[in-house]
Amino acid sequence: MKGLENSQGTLASATGPEDRLDSWKAIAVYLGRGVRTVQRWEREEGLPVHRLAHEKRGSVYAYRTEVDAWWESRRLSLANNVSGVDDGSGSNAGPVAVAGVATTPRLERITWRSAATFWPTLSSDGRLLAYVSDGGRDDALPQIWLQQIGGSAACLTTGACERSHLSFTADDTRLVFTGADAGGSHVYVMPTLGGEPRPLKRAAIGGRPSPDGKRLAYIPIDEPSGIRIASMDGSAERTIAQSLMDVSFVIWAPDGKHVLVQAHSDPADEPEYWIVPTDDGEVKNTGILQRLRQRGLFPITLPASWLGDSVVFSAITPEGVRLARQLIHAETLQAKGDAELLTQGGELDCFPTGNAGHVAFVRAHMDQNLWSIAVDPATGMPCGVLRRLTRGPGYVAHLSVSRDGRTLCYFLARRTATGPVLRNLETDAETAFVPADEYGFPAISPSGDLVASGGRLAGPRAMRPIHVGSVADGTLRKLGDDCGGRPRQWLDERVLLIERFGTRLNSIALLDTAGGEQYELLSSPDHSISNARVSPDGRWIAFDATSRGVGWATASGITAPLGGHPAVFVARLRGTDPIRQDDWVPVDRSASHPFWSADGSLLYYLPTVPSTEFRNVVRARHFDSMAGLPSGDSFTALTLSEMIVPASMTGTTPVATSDRLVFVLGDFRGDVWLMDLS
Repeated sequence: MKGLENSQGTLASATGPEDRLDSWKAIAVYLGRGVRTVQRWEREEGLPVHRLAHEKRGSVYAYRTEVDAWWESRRLSLANNVSGVDDGSGSNAGPVAVAGVATTPRLERITWRSAATFWPTLSSDGRLLAYVSDGGRDDALPQIWLQQIGGSAACLTTGACERSHLSFTADDTRLVFTGADAGGSHVYVMPTLGGEPRPLKRAAIGGRPSPDGKRLAYIPIDEPSGIRIASMDGSAERTIAQSLMDVSFVIWAPDGKHVLVQAHSDPADEPEYWIVPTDDGEVKNTGILQRLRQRGLFPITLPASWLGDSVVFSAITPEGVRLARQLIHAETLQAKGDAELLTQGGELDCFPTGNAGHVAFVRAHMDQNLWSIAVDPATGMPCGVLRRLTRGPGYVAHLSVSRDGRTLCYFLARRTATGPVLRNLETDAETAFVPADEYGFPAISPSGDLVASGGRLAGPRAMRPIHVGSVADGTLRKLGDDCGGRPRQWLDERVLLIERFGTRLNSIALLDTAGGEQYELLSSPDHSISNARVSPDGRWIAFDATSRGVGWATASGITAPLGGHPAVFVARLRGTDPIRQDDWVPVDRSASHPFWSADGSLLYYLPTVPSTEFRNVVRARHFDSMAGLPSGDSFTALTLSEMIVPASMTGTTPVATSDRLVFVLGDFRGDVWLMDLS
């Protein structure tokens, strides 16, 4: 966290108001170019320009420090501009490559909707693009769209089914995708030009047709390990790579004889990319992600793309989420050297997909910040308008608040600052907590005197130490080199609620910070438990649980379908005694991220419909703390228009004080871009 604090201990702002350029004209003047030229540089060359989410979508701004860094990275190529003169018309030929100097691959913007956009896929000839999008309408459900490169887009689907993992078949006549709704997750196929989808594999996700079009690789939901290879006509099927657990995606190698998966070989290991022969040969560890973590970069669990001799994937860097390319040896299929970063940073580049020498990907605005809204203390209902608490590109998450509601603790990751931060909600003053890069996942104690902070050590094993520090003097003590999880919430000044990780199944435990003992609190053989929050009176715990195996039913009749949406539950806390699954009380069957009002009379949560990735609605139910039951029907407490909660990212559960709700919100709308790697 070097550079995070100034000499007075307050959070230093590397990008203050004096650093901002607040219009296209200001950016153009700063660069000594015309407006059309800098707009083209943003579109094609990655000039870091940001949009104001709460104003009209044409409003932009940039930071001088980011523009300077971009200009330096492009200096050699810009110096060789064909004409060398900018007349302001935007007609210059743009940067050209200098002999012997590597340049960033040329980018072309394909869609222009500034929409919530996901899962692009390219046809085999690179001429057709399919993707999931809300079409740029805040009130629209995401659907599958199809467009010819350079042409207009047509919407192919209707309905509230959540669609993901799009891919073309080898002959480009059909689209394969995963569809999820209250009935579970299944792999579907539909005609490319539109038509009725039909189930291809039930209780499955991530289906990918082989390069020859004869087989389908997919991930079964009802098995804890391995992937399946099936014929497209359903006549034959078998499971491979049964030694690999918690497979998050599967893609085909160009030779059609291997697949690449992200998975664990052991529950205690970090996830890695593995190459798996489809003929039951030896599973090989690529080591790609291990080397990436050693460089201080981290992958995100979204599918990669294997294009020719390279695997292209997204990586979290201090400059944002960027695309990276890893060369693969043609004969040994092993990684060659370190991964190369392809995009400049400053935005969120994700969902890469490749064909015909091109990679298409989604570039979204990296605007993730803290916001708050006032609440009526008598009703707990939000009132007034959203207020921005932080500003700038980067990552904020893992919110916790002291019992008096005065001190907010959260994690900050920006280009110039990384680590836990304490914010006085009355004065808005901020201070960094610990001067080191390896401390994240913070939680502040009820008194506000202590902060627990989790780490993640780079290595093949998933080592998660936890430290406890004093807010008064900053002294730290380590509770263990591997506590098996990360902090979520303090129950009192001694006992800490932590989230533990296993193969597909997260669980919740109690950690005694004095003696180091752990007590299993919430676990399930077929459900992953996340986002646990204890009520203000310490008697109840709310959490969400997602089915990872066979469905089950509670005594009250709520059923969790195969691979369905997470459901929110509450249960009574009885000291360190484990909570039985039969004692879970359902609150909402399609929701997650529960959090309590300051007096515990309301339980807020985020519904998963229509999207589990991003949420713009907060619902709530009244809670009877004596009976331990939600009362009355659920109701909408808040609807967000422009800003959304990035629920797919860890640590984005909101918090409530007696006078406000605090959120992690962002404008993650973006468009599909095309990169030429040929």
